[in-house]
Amino acid sequence: MSEVYQIFKALLNKPVEDGCYAADSIPFARQHKIGVSSEGYPMFFIQTSGTDKTLDIALEYIKVLFNRTCRLIENDEIREMDSYTIISMSASNIDYQKYFIDVVCILLHELSWNVTIKVLKTELMKIANLFSNLNKPSKKTLQGLWAELFIIEQAKNPEYLLMSWHTSPNDKFDFNDGKDKIEVKSTKTVRRVHKFSLEQLHPNINSNLIIASVFVIETGHGKTIFDLKDSICKKVSNFELQYRLNEVIVQTLGCDFDKVNDISFDYQQAFDTLAFYDFQDIPSIAAENIPKSLSNIHFDCDLSAVRTIKDKHFGINGSSLFKSIQI
Repeated sequence: MSEVYQIFKALLNKPVEDGCYAADSIPFARQHKIGVSSEGYPMFFIQTSGTDKTLDIALEYIKVLFNRTCRLIENDEIREMDSYTIISMSASNIDYQKYFIDVVCILLHELSWNVTIKVLKTELMKIANLFSNLNKPSKKTLQGLWAELFIIEQAKNPEYLLMSWHTSPNDKFDFNDGKDKIEVKSTKTVRRVHKFSLEQLHPNINSNLIIASVFVIETGHGKTIFDLKDSICKKVSNFELQYRLNEVIVQTLGCDFDKVNDISFDYQQAFDTLAFYDFQDIPSIAAENIPKSLSNIHFDCDLSAVRTIKDKHFGINGSSLFKSIQI
């Protein structure tokens, strides 16, 4: 994806005429083009088949125009191209622009050669709705999201973890494959103290639960959320899962998205301090000791003296979820 962003940057310096756009072919899908708007924003020209009529899409950051004839300057030649769908974004923030290019490129990898307007509109609506999250409040701290991405990045099978990743911040556990669960806890202090809800240490009776604990310390020379995302994408060949990765990041960060490149965390310390715990070894409160009139119970727990899974005999049995992580 970075190659396409570099092509976009090169187009910024190309001279253009009125009514024309500087453009170049997408290396892996040469029938489609990336271009630059008169304001210097990225835009894609996606070739479609058929002449179906449909309404254009216009949101704050994203605009989609269907069935357009375009005048493109490619290799210093002006070409008039028919049957293009144009998707463009209007944001000067470089992080937004890079993300837009990444997400559209993931889509282009998945499109058939002769994609129809109907199919394309469905996919482009997903992208438009995705960027609408940039105005919404964040659902998790950068520290919490970084910790979850670190677990995925470290996994033996990151694809399985992505499939099991939470779809909503209201989910009780960070990873849940329908049977077993993993909850990720991070701390920025010098002690392994984490906040738990009572429910998080009482999964349903036929499920097993692992607590992943990691120290996530802000530093000027570490890795950002984008660094972890890029590392994960190199390990995941499934473009649908790559899109899901991008989707969860945007939905989680919301209006804090533009802070991502400003904050990095100590990757080596996270690696050195990563530990996994069987939930049954973590001190908790017996449910039968809680008055029925009490609810939403949370508490801090120090795991410093709790044995890790490596320090005990822990059978992962047939758990696909547990086999996917580095224990």
